Amino acid sequence: MCSFKDLSGCELVAFASIIAVFLSQGLSPDEIDTLGNFFSAIGSNLSTIATSSTQNIL
Repeated sequence: MCSFKDLSGCELVAFASIIAVFLSQGLSPDEIDTLGNFFSAIGSNLSTIATSSTQNIL
């Protein structure tokens, strides 16, 4: 089984693009914007958790 850490940067970008196109099918522009903002918030929180974990804050 392949994990995300085994993928190159180009492969991750392609994978993310495929997922974005798939998820946006049938949604209005406002719904796509809301979904994008939601995933951006998840990404920000994951980055914060990763930083906090390396500094033993959590």
